[in-house]
Amino acid sequence: MRKDFEVVIVGGGPGGLAVGCLLAKEGISSAIIEKDPAAGGRFRSVDFHGCCLDSAIHFLASLVGPPENTSAYQFFKMLGLPLEYKSVPWAMGLVTRERPGAVDYLAMDPRLGAENFFNFFAFATGVTMGDSAKAELRRVADITADMSDEECHNVVDISFAEWIDRNVSDPIAQAVMYGMEPVVGASPKDTNFGYVAKGFGSFKSHGAPHIWYPSSGTLEEAFIAPMVRYYTEHGGEILTSRRAVNIDIAGGRATGVVAADTRNCQVLEEYAAPVVVCAMPIFQAVAANILRPEFLTEDWAESIRRCAALAGPDLCGYFLLREQVVPTDGYGWIHIFDTDYGIPTYMGDMALGSLTNATVPPGKQVVASLVVGSAPIAQFGLQPSMDTIRQAQGRWKESAEKAFPGFNDAIEHELISLQLNFTRYAYATVATELEIQSPNIDGLYFAGDSIWAVGNPMSDKCYQIAFPLCERVAEFLHGRS
Repeated sequence: MRKDFEVVIVGGGPGGLAVGCLLAKEGISSAIIEKDPAAGGRFRSVDFHGCCLDSAIHFLASLVGPPENTSAYQFFKMLGLPLEYKSVPWAMGLVTRERPGAVDYLAMDPRLGAENFFNFFAFATGVTMGDSAKAELRRVADITADMSDEECHNVVDISFAEWIDRNVSDPIAQAVMYGMEPVVGASPKDTNFGYVAKGFGSFKSHGAPHIWYPSSGTLEEAFIAPMVRYYTEHGGEILTSRRAVNIDIAGGRATGVVAADTRNCQVLEEYAAPVVVCAMPIFQAVAANILRPEFLTEDWAESIRRCAALAGPDLCGYFLLREQVVPTDGYGWIHIFDTDYGIPTYMGDMALGSLTNATVPPGKQVVASLVVGSAPIAQFGLQPSMDTIRQAQGRWKESAEKAFPGFNDAIEHELISLQLNFTRYAYATVATELEIQSPNIDGLYFAGDSIWAVGNPMSDKCYQIAFPLCERVAEFLHGRS
């Protein structure tokens, strides 16, 4: 089987669909090759004992003020698609076995800006931060808020830990910044300063990162379904259950994609195109030999290796409770910190299905968990045994029980899954930042969330990348004609 397109996109997640929609809007013919039976990637929903909920906790974050300023919102607005949202409190919760059911909460308040860090330090330690540490953190907030995007891109070769050691002298201020790991999602020694600077600076420039979520529907219903409809109605083709085997490259140019039809004995299909967009994580494409290593420059190969080193799994849990145990009139999403470890230790996130618009049987309650791979209880590597997975989930459940007594007894059904962490691999400290266009192969482009060491957080980066990428593709195709 052979088909010709102007563009073939490998990967039908949010990034691949965003690129496809913008190309379709410009009348450029394209096809999306997707390995799963349906498009959506990590924005898919899970059918779980009469419930429908997100496959993982993916709240949307804005470093640029209100959600209307985000790339995702602007994308949907440009295409005339609805995207209503609600703001989500960014809350921390302290639990301990000494006070079962008594959760101490602290929610980030955008009106307070950098003061949030002082309040968080006092909340977590019970100690008021001194004037010297406050002055140091205000200075850091001033420095990062004044950094342009270009300046942030210029320091992706410096780790956050290295920058702290060089530029922050107050020990308390150092401890607070090192303690940002649960917020950043990766260790300061592995994270580039450019990305952290963009996030830290938002506390002064925009009050704090704004967390939001669709006002109705799951992420699949609110994001994926409208994009699929738009793309297909404007001439795009989504070829599901096709596993990309190889991005064809000849004479320094992309020429198409070979895919295997997983429904039909892995029969190979060829899709010819002068432009190929790799919208799956670039390190996965290289590891699977979809993008062969000989077509990488040495500096890109090293950057991809460093990103892959941060590509560990997150542990996702789904719990159907036979009755309501977690109050719905409080915070629907919390970072759980357990104080029974000497110092407050981050144990993972808890999100109520009612906050994420999940479908739930009457009288019951659904709760989702997320234990990020950088958390102390989730240091089980890329190939964990079921025993280590159960231990990590068990420790999360112990902390949840301290917060909400009766939680474990109320569990009627429970599932766990491992999912590739979302975006954090792109925070790696690299000498060469991975860009949207191959430095040495004409017609080869990259989308999704695994490129750009500096950009908007989480899934918003997929939409941020889609705009300039489609402009470059259109210019390339116009130049060929």
